[in-house]
Amino acid sequence: MALSQLHLQPFAPGTQLRHYKGGLYTVVGSCLIEATLQPGVLYKPLQGDSQDVLWMRPLAEFHDQISTAAGLVLRFVKIADSNEKAPAPQGSKGF
Repeated sequence: MALSQLHLQPFAPGTQLRHYKGGLYTVVGSCLIEATLQPGVLYKPLQGDSQDVLWMRPLAEFHDQISTAAGLVLRFVKIADSNEKAPAPQGSKGF
């Protein structure tokens, strides 16, 4: 993938996401995984004691469906665009 194609990422910086385990995250930006050159997403938690830690996940995994007791759910769901504010976290710790 060419660097110029990273702008096709569906999550603009500032987009807020809810992880299926309940955690809230904000997208910092896009990246390339150095070993594979796959596109990735940099994001950080909006709650907990690690709000200054950045996480990276391959872009493809953002669209994964996860099997839970309630059935299949998306790993991440967009809850606010980059220009909106997400609802306040309710004390849950997601990944």
